Amino acid sequence: MKSQILIVGAGAIGRGYLPWIIDLSHHDLIFIDSNIDIVRKLQAKNSYMTYRVCGEEYEQIEVPVFRAYLTEEFDFKKHQNLTACFFSVGPRNVAQAATCLVGTDIPVIICENDPESTTHAARILGHKRVYFAVPDVITSNTAPETLITLDPLAVVTEQGEFFLEEGPLGLRGKFNFVPRDELIRVQWTPKLYLHNTPHSIAAYLGALIGENYVHEAMKHQAISRIVEGSMMEMLQALKIQWDIPHSFLDWYANKELERFRCELLYDPISRVAREPLRKLEKHGRLLGAAQMCLSLGVLPQNIIKGIMGALLFKSEKDPDRYLSIMRDAMGTKAFNRYILGLRPDEPLDLMLRLQNFDVEPIVQELLSS
Repeated sequence: MKSQILIVGAGAIGRGYLPWIIDLSHHDLIFIDSNIDIVRKLQAKNSYMTYRVCGEEYEQIEVPVFRAYLTEEFDFKKHQNLTACFFSVGPRNVAQAATCLVGTDIPVIICENDPESTTHAARILGHKRVYFAVPDVITSNTAPETLITLDPLAVVTEQGEFFLEEGPLGLRGKFNFVPRDELIRVQWTPKLYLHNTPHSIAAYLGALIGENYVHEAMKHQAISRIVEGSMMEMLQALKIQWDIPHSFLDWYANKELERFRCELLYDPISRVAREPLRKLEKHGRLLGAAQMCLSLGVLPQNIIKGIMGALLFKSEKDPDRYLSIMRDAMGTKAFNRYILGLRPDEPLDLMLRLQNFDVEPIVQELLSS
């Protein structure tokens, strides 16, 4: 009899990528999500299609859905053969998602852009069988219209690799188990600064000129130059700061730029750019990247442009949609101090205060070839 794996978060990673690496001949998948539309469609169909980029075309699998629940509907007591649980809900939602598993001791695998989220989840769950994972992959939370027409739940992913902290037993699939220290140093650090930093910059600049997908943004020469420039700034800094082979970093950077340009992935800007305040955390992919560069004598000119894009990002559906209103109301100096957490008159604070936040000339620059 198959054991069951919980996937909390039926979005890009949970619905699109994990079914490719979990051995579905040994595990049934139970999806838990807060989106009632997705859950009801999963319940009604009992399967869906996920597509993977393979060269210049797609390969596909039909994923059987053992069960699907809204978060408030799930009761772990009704499932006695649980092997593990994967979280892919966004770092802000890990604590809330963990509450539905309080009382169990099954291994929980956190597929979030924050190693500390394992600590938060373990505290709520009351056990230490919580493990950090680095999905080295780009996965869309949608698909091109031709595939959506065939299946409204269709998603597109690339092949990628899944790196997982050593510990969880009983999992069958394509998992690379790595000691936590090595996972953070060799996999998480390059992903944070060579994937997340330029990826978010491409999305924020693309949003300013009204594009919908990352590959569309990268077709604009001005945006492509800025994204490549931010990658080079991070490469310089990482080669100085981190004990990681330079050849690996160069390979990783080139791989990422190819990913961003892939026209088959249909990577939505709305997905990559969401929650800009989280992307602007002090030690994160934008401010943290710029601070690292400055501390090592690398001028983060292109990263600064990405930070401006994040500060100018507007979407009525985004949880952080009041970001630009706060900055306009407070003024850049107060905003930098009390919202971004920068010290008054430190280099990054001064650099941001010198920027012109008039959107129109920025857009014209981005649209120029």
